[in-house]
Amino acid sequence: MSDQSTERAAVPEGEPDSSGDLEGLQPRRAPSSRLPAIIITLATLAASAALALVAHNVSNRQEHTLLKERTNEVTTLLTTAINDANTVLAGAAAAGAADGQSDLFSSLTATSTAQGSEVVAARQKGDSFVTLARAGKGATSVGTALPSDQAEVARRALTSKGMVTSVFTGPLGRHIVLALASATEPGVVAYIDSPLGGTTAVPTDPESPYRELNVGLFAGATADEGHLVLASGAIPKPGGNTVTRKLPIGAETWLLTVSPRERLVGSLASAFPWLVLGTGLALALVLGFLVEVLLRRRAYALRLVDERTRSLLEARQAAEKANRAKSDFLSRMSHELRTPLNAVLGFGQLLELDGLTPDQAENVGQITKGGAHLLDLINEILDISQIESGHMSMSPEPVLVGDVVGEAVSLLRPLAEERGVHLIGGTDHGCGHYIFADRQRLKQILLNLVGNGIKYNRQGGSVSISCFQPARGSLRIQVTDTGPGIAADQFHLLFAPFERLGAEQTSVPGTGVGLALSRGLAETMGGTLDVDSTPGRGSTFWVEFPVVESPVKIFEEASHRGPRPDESGALTVLHIEDNLANVQLVERVLAQRPDITVVPAMQGRMGVDLARRHRPVLILLDLNLVDLPGVEVLQILRDDPLTADIPVAIVSADAMPRQVQRLMSSGAVAYLTKPIDIHRLLELVDDAVAKASGDDAQPGPQGGHTEVERDGVS
Repeated sequence: MSDQSTERAAVPEGEPDSSGDLEGLQPRRAPSSRLPAIIITLATLAASAALALVAHNVSNRQEHTLLKERTNEVTTLLTTAINDANTVLAGAAAAGAADGQSDLFSSLTATSTAQGSEVVAARQKGDSFVTLARAGKGATSVGTALPSDQAEVARRALTSKGMVTSVFTGPLGRHIVLALASATEPGVVAYIDSPLGGTTAVPTDPESPYRELNVGLFAGATADEGHLVLASGAIPKPGGNTVTRKLPIGAETWLLTVSPRERLVGSLASAFPWLVLGTGLALALVLGFLVEVLLRRRAYALRLVDERTRSLLEARQAAEKANRAKSDFLSRMSHELRTPLNAVLGFGQLLELDGLTPDQAENVGQITKGGAHLLDLINEILDISQIESGHMSMSPEPVLVGDVVGEAVSLLRPLAEERGVHLIGGTDHGCGHYIFADRQRLKQILLNLVGNGIKYNRQGGSVSISCFQPARGSLRIQVTDTGPGIAADQFHLLFAPFERLGAEQTSVPGTGVGLALSRGLAETMGGTLDVDSTPGRGSTFWVEFPVVESPVKIFEEASHRGPRPDESGALTVLHIEDNLANVQLVERVLAQRPDITVVPAMQGRMGVDLARRHRPVLILLDLNLVDLPGVEVLQILRDDPLTADIPVAIVSADAMPRQVQRLMSSGAVAYLTKPIDIHRLLELVDDAVAKASGDDAQPGPQGGHTEVERDGVS
């Protein structure tokens, strides 16, 4: 292998190859062969033949199905005619026995006689039968004995439980006799004697069931031509493409045979298998030709792929750059929009303090309500853009989940009551554990999840928030609602930015970035966020984080490792921190210094006021506060002459060098990272006390000295 080939092979898959120019790329050629074209041609021919055979079988099955349907039509027609004849015979027997030759008898038999049949009613006397009444053309007269053939049929009728039939040949040709004994008059029989013709012509009536068929009807259970009653076209023989039916005719069974005169499915369906075979042959030839052409074009296509690879890589880089520019633009625009919005909300709130009429108060309320909603949307867009650009600032620390859950429930309970939704949750739902997360961002996630559960719920529904450990070392916080639920095939859209599922069916406002932002925040803090949902029954959104030890417990364990130094002098340390667990931890740590009084402040503005009032020897300042960012608090302290000389130490979990340098250049004397190094904290306090007391001890970390105990945030 050449050196160039070796170098190209060493390039990792998915990385752009910069070892040579595009002119040096060689297409990967395959050996020239017609074998693929031949194989594809033969395979296509075989598939066409199989398809033609299937089409032939389908056509035959359809032909047989249609023949059965036509046979059913003929059977129905014949059954109706036999039933009509049975009715005529029953009426003729009753009328003849009662009145003899009468108008009633003539009216009952008018239809049969109009078709050329003779209808006779007779009574048995000894071994013979005497005619009681008659109608139609025939040799029988009233009062005379029946001819021997008819008398034989009448005798059979008396001993049968239904109509009997007989076909015989007389002087006037072939006849069929249908005979039925009277049900009310013993010994009375009526019969219809009808002449039989030959094969009938094909009917031209489009509604006739015989128009496409050869039909044979036999007065018996076998296809005996001597008992042929009806024929239309050729007489079908049993077997082959012929349908046979046995029909119960009174006390006897007749045989019906039906076959098609021509293909019932039509000529096109009959020719379809051959069309398939011919089309397959043509397709096989075309495919063979195309494969041969494609093989020749393959080398050219491969060369084009190599030439376009670098262009695609450049296009991807341009797209990534555009995406970063979009995120930066959203971030800048969000900041720009917050400035005028601050004036809108501020002056709106000032107006609410004035004496307004009810209408004016309602109008101002709408302004402040809309402004607050717009501020929430801007904050969400700003956060999602920061996550996408990788500039999201985090301050993870041990957080007691129950406290954050309690705050979220307290904040959203008014909204739940307004919408008629039961909000269930708090510290007593398995949430008494610590996790390593950014407290404010965790609360933001819970507010999003619980808020969505309330807003998209039904009237009288419920939202519950609880915690459990799905595995050792992890804690899952789940929010379950009784809303409409989400289909599984829409889960991939649920966490897409600016995607609002079902937004057209609800009046709930929003941008569709809340869930995407929450998942991004969770993943940035080392957690996971997902959903389980059943349409019509509700959804469960859950966020999972690693469990950590309580900071107080860590301190208590560490406090037993060394002696407590004895200090003198009553001095104050101001601790500006909104995490109660961290406040308690610092208080217990500084309890090692009996002469130090710790003054806690849960908000930035309160911390500034306390700093002016108490003039502490040291201020411990957290960066992520509820009301003001720690950076702004530091700037206020440095700009105020009353607090400018008080040393401020930053306490944060963000240990990025850029952040440390920025805070130190803004006037911080030290930078401690969370989890806090207890010994370093005590050393920092001791140095501050020594400086405030005018002691000649070596000064602590000042000016540009930076103390960062952790290189990163876990």
